[in-house]
Amino acid sequence: MIITGDNESEISNLRNDLSVRFDMKNLGEIGCFLGLEIEKSDQGYFVMQRAYAKSLLERFSMGDSKEKATPMEPNLKLKKDKGKPLKDARKFRQLVGSLIYLTITRPEISYSVSVVSQFMQNPRTPHLEAARRILRYVKGTLDCGLLYKRCDNFVLSGFTDADWAGDTNDRHSTSGYCFNTGSAAVSWCSKKQNIVVLSSTEAEYVAATMATQECVWLKRLIEDMFCEVDYAVQIKCDNESAIKLASNPIFHARTKHIEVRYHFVREKVLSEDVELLSVRTNDQVADIFTKALVEPKFQRFRDALDVVILIARSCYPGHT
Repeated sequence: MIITGDNESEISNLRNDLSVRFDMKNLGEIGCFLGLEIEKSDQGYFVMQRAYAKSLLERFSMGDSKEKATPMEPNLKLKKDKGKPLKDARKFRQLVGSLIYLTITRPEISYSVSVVSQFMQNPRTPHLEAARRILRYVKGTLDCGLLYKRCDNFVLSGFTDADWAGDTNDRHSTSGYCFNTGSAAVSWCSKKQNIVVLSSTEAEYVAATMATQECVWLKRLIEDMFCEVDYAVQIKCDNESAIKLASNPIFHARTKHIEVRYHFVREKVLSEDVELLSVRTNDQVADIFTKALVEPKFQRFRDALDVVILIARSCYPGHT
């Protein structure tokens, strides 16, 4: 394996080696790739999709719409059979599909996009309005993106959370997690659980299992690319019962109904691959992936993900 990093000599040797086998062209420093715009600064690399977001506003006639401070109205519960069915569902599906691609650099809209994507089969007017609200939020945050700073301490860590029975259509819970390596988020997820759980503890336990699976994959990726991860990755959870359940090797009556595959997190905790730590609910960053939040809390957790605003070709944290 050839590790190039910032070694110009090794980079040059790799280019020469590849050019013998492939038709190559040196385009210099990366600036735009598949809709991703990369801006290099003294602080690090800033990644955004400003041009792509602007094209969405124009494509769906939202350029003159009123801006919103959050992508979804707090406490909004969308029903699958409430509202007038759309005459042409194709436009709704195109909008949601485009928003899914935007989550590559905008993790803070992941929950809102995951909610509206559940109504692709038979969308109705409230679902379309919810998707349009996401665009109104994007309109006011066009210059937002992820700032990956140069870090002296490269340590993988994460947050995991769940919203118990939050979906009023089928009473499934929503899992959310995010991971970083000392800077902006490198992995995140907002996903409805595929089973009905019987308590908030079980919902958090299932969410912790999903986060642990992602953690194992990230550890292997880091070890392949950079260095060995020889420490227990800290994953913060705001449910004490779920933490105790994950560290308890005794399969007692309270967990008999839980599917075996969800005890994966317990195995990884006991083998010290991961460490579940308690965090206050007010400091639970993954909360942004499980429910629609009020503006102050939403902006605080957005900043914690290092979703910042690009101003005058320099990267600065900030609010809309």
